[in-house]
Amino acid sequence: MNTPLSTPSPDRRQRAIDQLLETVRGCGSHGHLVDVRESLRYVLGPGRPLVMLCPHADDGAITAACLIHEYAVRRGLPVIEVLVFAGERNVAAPWLNDQKKVTVREGEFRLECSVLGAEGVCWNLEGYHRPGYQPTESDIGTVVDWFGKRRPGAVIVPPANDAHVAHRVTRALAAIGLVGANLTETLVLSGWTPWGPLPQPNAYFTYDGEAERTKEWAIHCHASQVLLTDYTQYCSHLGRAYAALTREWAEGHSLAGRAHRTDDRFVGVELFQIESYDPARLKTFPPDPIQIALGLLNGQLAADSTPSPELAVSATTKTPAVAPV
Repeated sequence: MNTPLSTPSPDRRQRAIDQLLETVRGCGSHGHLVDVRESLRYVLGPGRPLVMLCPHADDGAITAACLIHEYAVRRGLPVIEVLVFAGERNVAAPWLNDQKKVTVREGEFRLECSVLGAEGVCWNLEGYHRPGYQPTESDIGTVVDWFGKRRPGAVIVPPANDAHVAHRVTRALAAIGLVGANLTETLVLSGWTPWGPLPQPNAYFTYDGEAERTKEWAIHCHASQVLLTDYTQYCSHLGRAYAALTREWAEGHSLAGRAHRTDDRFVGVELFQIESYDPARLKTFPPDPIQIALGLLNGQLAADSTPSPELAVSATTKTPAVAPV
């Protein structure tokens, strides 16, 4: 039988209250969303592409298809989708061997890139077949070299709270690429995924009916996955729900801005979290590798005062994984 707590003294009660209030002190005002295009305006250009890191072949379409299509086709800027892990899991075709299944998913990925107008790159990291998607030294070299050569102006990564280990490792690999290539000016965006909604969204991208149909087409490129989950319907409902909520999150301001003729032209919203260094987020377990990278790159964090980005990859594997995709 549990023994009830005795009535605390006034001093102990006040200390407890102060401790509880401390959890929300200094956390800033409530979330205020801005149009992500305003932030991207200053970092993208012919030599600074928008890069979407996709842990799996369909993650780009689900997370940011409308944003990708806007910049690749409508604005004619370089956009790259990177397939981090190409693999055979969850391809419901028992008549195919594993290599053929890998080929199917890569083919679906490249078809999606064609639809969205993006350049498709496949890393095929060896970590896919290692426990916890732990990258090899060769994998890390591949990531750092690629970031150094392509020098993204902005990179979209899975959120820090993502439940899928492959997504969390992808976030850590992005941090390694940024630090390894010393990319101090790259804008980091966390994008919503089915494995983990954004904890603190602060940017939105509105899209119209034509863009929504393009997103549907991009998702349908992944026939092996749509057979398992109807992501087309899921993303449509989610985008429209976010469109309704974003009006309130943006504090009643028009979401049309200069990029839209009228406020009723858009039907959906893709949400993002523009990342900036926050020392408080290093206190989580495991610490956020992107926060470590941003702290190192802007000189606010000493290299010997925190786990390295490489160790952050290992830390992401300590939480049990959900069923792999």
